[in-house]
Amino acid sequence: MTTHRLPRRRTALTAAAVAALGLTAAVAPAVAAPPAGTNPHTELDAVTESLTAVPDVVGPIAVAEDSYPWSTMERARQPLDLAARGYVEEEYFLSGTANVYDDDAAADGELAVVTEDVDYTNHILVRRPAHKGDSSGVVLVDILNASNGFPGEDHWRRMWDWAMDEGHTVIGVTSKPIQIDALKNFDAERYAPLTWDVEDVEREPIVANPNDPSSFNPFMVVPGAEEGLAWDILTQVGTLLDGNDGRAVLGGEKAKTVLLMGQSQSGIYINTYATHFHEAVTAANRGPVFDGYLNSVGAVLERPLTQADTDGFVVGPGSEPALDVPFITVTSEGDAGLFGTATLAEKDLPDNRRHWQVPGTPHTDLLSPVIPADEEIYKSGRLPNTAVHEQEFRDALNPYPLEPTIIAAAEALVTWSKTGKEAAPSLWFDQADGAFVRDESGNVTGGVRYGLIEHPLGTYLGASKPGSVYGSVDLITAEEFEQTYGSRAEYLALVAEVDAEQIDAGYLTEWGAEYLAGVADDLLDRIGVPAE
Repeated sequence: MTTHRLPRRRTALTAAAVAALGLTAAVAPAVAAPPAGTNPHTELDAVTESLTAVPDVVGPIAVAEDSYPWSTMERARQPLDLAARGYVEEEYFLSGTANVYDDDAAADGELAVVTEDVDYTNHILVRRPAHKGDSSGVVLVDILNASNGFPGEDHWRRMWDWAMDEGHTVIGVTSKPIQIDALKNFDAERYAPLTWDVEDVEREPIVANPNDPSSFNPFMVVPGAEEGLAWDILTQVGTLLDGNDGRAVLGGEKAKTVLLMGQSQSGIYINTYATHFHEAVTAANRGPVFDGYLNSVGAVLERPLTQADTDGFVVGPGSEPALDVPFITVTSEGDAGLFGTATLAEKDLPDNRRHWQVPGTPHTDLLSPVIPADEEIYKSGRLPNTAVHEQEFRDALNPYPLEPTIIAAAEALVTWSKTGKEAAPSLWFDQADGAFVRDESGNVTGGVRYGLIEHPLGTYLGASKPGSVYGSVDLITAEEFEQTYGSRAEYLALVAEVDAEQIDAGYLTEWGAEYLAGVADDLLDRIGVPAE
C-alpha cells in the first residue's frame, strides 16, 4: 500500500463540546509545508493534485423522448414546468481521478492516500436560471441522498420554489456507487459512462423486489466499487465552480457564493467532509471552494472515509472543529429516534457554528410534489413509498414543516459568507434526564419556535413511532379550537405575530412565514374551522 502522508495542524474543540457527546476531539486537517529536507513533489502530489484538480465536463447530455435525466421535473410526482419559471434543467457528467483515504490517519489529523488516482465519471443535475441576468450568483450544491438507493434530491424538494424565486442555481451531486447502479438501471445507455469502480468485476444490476421490499438493503456495498471516492469528487465539484471552468455548467455565469449541503445520510457526509477535508482543500486552493455548509437532519455524526467492509451505513460520533467559513446544522425533532437524543444535546460551539433545532418537525418530507413519480423509481430498480398515495396515511402525517428553517439557514449562510453578518444564535431542544421536555400540549419545548407551536393546534410528533422518518399529528377538535382561539382570523393573527418576531430574529424569512401560514390554513381546514 502506497501511503502519502500530509502533515496537519490541529484545531481543538472546546472542552464543553467534547464532553457533551463524550467524544475525543477530532482533528481538522490542513495542508502544511512538507518537513525540511523533503521533496514536495513526492510528499504532497497525491493529495494536493487531487484537491486542486478540475474535472472534465461533458454535457449538457442530450434529451430525447426515450432518453432523459433521472429525476427530471417533467416526470415528477406532480410535473413542474421549469421553463415557465425561467429555469432550465441540465445534466452533466464530470470525469477525473480521485484518491481513497485512510481512516486511521484521518483520526490523527492526516490525509493518507491508500489508493491513488482512481478513474471516475460522475453525474450532476443542474437547475439554473435560463438567462444570466436572472441569476443571483448563489450556487447550492446538494449531496444527493442515497438512503433509498437512488440519487435523492432532498434539498431540492424542500427548496425548489424558494430557490427559483431567488434566482439561485441548485446542483445535485451523485454521491455513492449504489446510486450509480440505480441510474444504470434507469437508462443503461444514457448512464453507461458512469463509474466509481476500483476493480474490473462483472456484477448483476441491483434491483429491489416489490414483493419482498425488506430484501433490498439501500446501504449495501456495491461489489468492485468504492464509496470513498466521494470526498475528492465533492472537492472537484467545488474546484470546478470556484473558477472560470464552472461557467460550463452555469450557463456562462460565474458562481459568486457556493454552499455545500446534505440531508440525513448526506448531512453526515457534510460533517465528515468539513472536518477532514475543508482545511486541506482551502490551503491547497489558496482559499475555500465552498463558502459555507448546511447540514439538514444529519446530527453530529461522521462516516468512515473508506468503504465499510460490511453492509450497512457505518457512522460514529463526530466533532465540530472551527472553520474559516460558516456552518449551520438544522435538526428536526424526529432525528432523536434515528440518532439518539444525546447527539442533539446542547454544547458549546466554535464561533462560526450554529445548531437550529426545530420542535414538532419530522425527519423527512413525504408530501413534496417534486419527488420522482413512482414509475420512475421502479425504473431505477428501487421502490417508492406507495403508502403516500393513501389518503388515510396522508391525513395522519405531521405536516409541521422544516423547510422554512432550512431556507432561513441557507439565506443566513449566504449573508454570513458575503458580508460577515453572523447567523442567529443556536437554539436547542430542552432535555432532562436524556429525554425531551414536553409542554401541556405534548409538544417539545425549546428550539426554534414558530407560531404553529407557540399556539399549537394539537400535538406534533417528530416520529410516528420510534425510528420513523415521518411524524404524526393529533389535532384538537373544532370545539377546543373555538374555546382556545376563537376564530380563524384571530388564530392566524397570533401565528403571524410570532412569525414576524422570528423573521426579525433571523430564524425565518418572509417566504417561510407564508409557507407556515399555508400549513396553518390546511390544519384549520382539517380541524373544521370555518373559513372567513
